[in-house]
Amino acid sequence: MQLQPYEFEQDYFVYRYDGDFLGNIQPGSILRYAQQIATAQCTALGIDDSVYARTHTAYLLARLAFHVARLPRVDERLTLVTQPEAVHHAVNKRLTCIYDEQGEECVFVDSRWVLIDTDKRTILRNHPEEFSNHPWAEKLPRSLPMRIKKLTDAETVATLRADYSLCDMNGHLNNTRYADIIFNLLPLEVIRTQTVEDFLIYYHKEIPLGQSFRVCRAQMKENKWFFSGWHEDTCCFEANITMRPISQKENSRID
Repeated sequence: MQLQPYEFEQDYFVYRYDGDFLGNIQPGSILRYAQQIATAQCTALGIDDSVYARTHTAYLLARLAFHVARLPRVDERLTLVTQPEAVHHAVNKRLTCIYDEQGEECVFVDSRWVLIDTDKRTILRNHPEEFSNHPWAEKLPRSLPMRIKKLTDAETVATLRADYSLCDMNGHLNNTRYADIIFNLLPLEVIRTQTVEDFLIYYHKEIPLGQSFRVCRAQMKENKWFFSGWHEDTCCFEANITMRPISQKENSRID
C-alpha cells in the first residue's frame, strides 16, 4: 500500500485481553488502537509532551464514530492507517482504517479533535506553528454520520465513579473507556445475541478522577440505543449504538 505524505501506518496484534466472550475485538480496544496510532504519528512528527507543555495546549477528542464491516478476532494481525486533516473551523478530522492480513477493511473510524489552550480552557482556531507545519491532508473525502439522535426519556441504569483503572495521565476518564462503560451497560441478552455495527459518541465534559457520574440508557429501535452520562446536572457524554444480529457463524464460537 502506497502511503500519502500525510498518512501513517502501524501494525497491531489483537491480544486476547482485547477480546470479548466471542473472541472478537472489544469496541473499547478499537478506540484504544485508534488513539494510540494518532499519538504515535504526532510523536513521530515531533508533536510530543514537550511541545504541549511549551505551548500550553492539549488535543481533546470531541466526537468519534466507527463502522464495522467485520470485527477483528483475537490473535489476528492488523494494519492501521491513519489520516489527519488540517484544521477547519477549529476542528481536526482524523480517519483511521483497520485492515486485516488480506488487506480488507474491517473497521473505519472517524474522529474529530480540537486543540485547546490549557490555561484559558478555550478552543484554539489558530494553531501554534508547531502544529501547522506538517503534511496534513487539506480535505479528506470520507466521513461517517456525526449527528446524535437523542431521547429525553432515558433512565438511569448505573452510578459509577472515574476510578483509577479508567483514568489516564490527564487525570480524567480516558476517551476509550466510555465504550467499555456503555457496552457493559447494554442488556445481557443484547450482548449475547447482537454485535456492534455502528458507534457514535460526543464528549461534552471531562470526568475527573474520583468523581461520580450516572449513566442513562434508552432503546430507540430494536437494535439502536441512546446513552448519556451525567455529572450532577452536567451532561458529560452522549452516544448512539447500532447493533446487528450475531450470524450463525459468529454464534458457533460461543461455548
